[in-house]
Amino acid sequence: MRLSLLLIAFLSSLALFSQQADIWKNVSTDPADQPKTVTPSPQQLVPIRKALKAREELDVEACADEEPNWVDKVLFKEVPISDTEKALLIEAGEGCARGGQGSNGAMWVLRFAGDKISFLATPEQKFEGWLYSVQPDTSHGLRDLVLGWHMSAAETGLSYFRFDRSSYHLVATAVRVYDEDGAKIVPNR
Repeated sequence: MRLSLLLIAFLSSLALFSQQADIWKNVSTDPADQPKTVTPSPQQLVPIRKALKAREELDVEACADEEPNWVDKVLFKEVPISDTEKALLIEAGEGCARGGQGSNGAMWVLRFAGDKISFLATPEQKFEGWLYSVQPDTSHGLRDLVLGWHMSAAETGLSYFRFDRSSYHLVATAVRVYDEDGAKIVPNR
């Protein structure tokens, strides 16, 4: 009985690894062009900053004491999350919510429905780094998103996010490795 349970667990892990490897086959080894920077209207900026500040303890805990006005430095980009809808990608600006090299930072995806804001992705869900690509693959009508995490000149961590009807969730990770043979994506087990 014990041996059969171990065999089932082993075979399940092989199937999961195979699914993760399949996810990465359509991701380019070159990062996509970065989306267009936008400036929300003053009527949108106030509720966005208020919503970010309300999530401070969950997403960027250290910023409350170190840099209370961190929300004034965030950057906004427009991301096509479907053929008909664009959302706001919010990236932490220079300071406490961004890494020392300035390349990795806290990020949020939000959408407006009238004057109501809903977060589709947050740092609490490990949505951090920089936008590597918006994939053509969709889940529940919204495109999959891939984030990069600069590790070194030769390695970039990759995180694959998929929408589940309410928010984006991490479904797979990999490392983009660059060596004398060029770039390749190696799925994590």
